[in-house]
Amino acid sequence: MIIVDISNEMYNAAVFFAKQRIVYEYPRKGYGKYDEKHHLQNLIFGYLGEFSFLSIVTEHFKIKYKGVNDRDRFDKIKKEQFVYNFIIGTVDDGFDFKIKNKEIDVKTYGTKLLKLDEDISKYNLLIDERQAKNHIADIYVQTFITGDNKPEKVVLSGYYEGLPPINNRFPKPAHAIQVSQLKSIENLLEKYF
Repeated sequence: MIIVDISNEMYNAAVFFAKQRIVYEYPRKGYGKYDEKHHLQNLIFGYLGEFSFLSIVTEHFKIKYKGVNDRDRFDKIKKEQFVYNFIIGTVDDGFDFKIKNKEIDVKTYGTKLLKLDEDISKYNLLIDERQAKNHIADIYVQTFITGDNKPEKVVLSGYYEGLPPINNRFPKPAHAIQVSQLKSIENLLEKYF
């Protein structure tokens, strides 16, 4: 598990992009409330999860290529084939990031703000069955937004390779696995980055 502090810049960018994206966003139903206020919160939380993943990957590359001159670092990172698939205005490709040929979808729990000390191990990584029918990413990363009264931290709780088993206990069928069963983010960075 890796915890990332939410900076003002990160939060403001998430709010800005969420307000732009909501105009183009498909009105999803099924998990929690989806009036405009809650939909906007889900988009903001989703961006915070993605920005946090981007920040840990960037920090990983800075450490990995520390001491390498700028041009060589650029060439080495280019060979890593890392991409942030940031899309607004159309349906995305079913993933947020790519490293070489592996697609990574960051899933952020957006139903509510969790308390800073809340036990997240009881929650699940969820992939909506409808989304899975459209596209299956190679790797799913689960994140949570925590704070006392406002978003303060992003918890990158772990990852799963492939699609978890289907679970029909939810309001709509979803592929699910408990957070406690996910592999560590550190393992993901070591294995793929």
